[in-house]
Amino acid sequence: MKFFAITLLSLSTLAAQTAIRPPQMGFAAAADGSLRPVYGVAGNFILGPAAAANVLSQAFSGSLGLLKTGSTLSAFDPQGHVLASIAVTDGPALFAFSPDGVTALAYVASSNTLIEWSGAKFSTVPFQPEADNILSIALPNAFEAALIVQRGDELWEVRLPLTHDQAASQQALPGLTAPVLALASGCLVFRDAGGIVLRQPDNSEVHIPAQLPASFSFQQMSSDWIQLADAATARRFAIRITPGREGFYQLPEAGQ
Repeated sequence: MKFFAITLLSLSTLAAQTAIRPPQMGFAAAADGSLRPVYGVAGNFILGPAAAANVLSQAFSGSLGLLKTGSTLSAFDPQGHVLASIAVTDGPALFAFSPDGVTALAYVASSNTLIEWSGAKFSTVPFQPEADNILSIALPNAFEAALIVQRGDELWEVRLPLTHDQAASQQALPGLTAPVLALASGCLVFRDAGGIVLRQPDNSEVHIPAQLPASFSFQQMSSDWIQLADAATARRFAIRITPGREGFYQLPEAGQ
């Protein structure tokens, strides 16, 4: 405990300085609705000052971030600076990043709208709305989006071409449960009775032991970290998905 306290004090001191900072893990949403950078190392984190307020949904690839407030969709850089914004309908959004983390998609459920960030601006993507409940989206390549949808008790992946010369394809995802997060790598993040499951494209799975809240959501914090937000409390957790270094940790609350 003494070593932990000294380390945490050192991280706090570094974060207060403008020239020297501990490693940044990404961005996370605090329970007060603010978007904050997360600094530190696995199991020893601090939250930086708020980069945005009144955030309904957010995600960060490691080089690009997207956030949704009541009626605005914005892209931001690794320093938390807004690159561009557009007006959208109210409510939360789902986000997906390309494998290089430079381009992205946003799905605004309240208007059934799919919006692309090209690296410089936002534009609406022609999209035939799914009749099913869309739980997560991914951008595995420049030509198609992957939608994880719920049909009754089953989850399906729908591959949606972003061009008009191909037809959509779909496949069932047995054993998958909501909530779920789809990543550009093809990895699917979801829960089981013992904690978190990382299912790879070859269907191999990594299990991360964890005591999970009854209801929660996933958000991407960076290329190596996922945030898990408890729907009933202010608790927030960080899931490390780095191959061979997977883990589950609690994040501090804003102000700590």
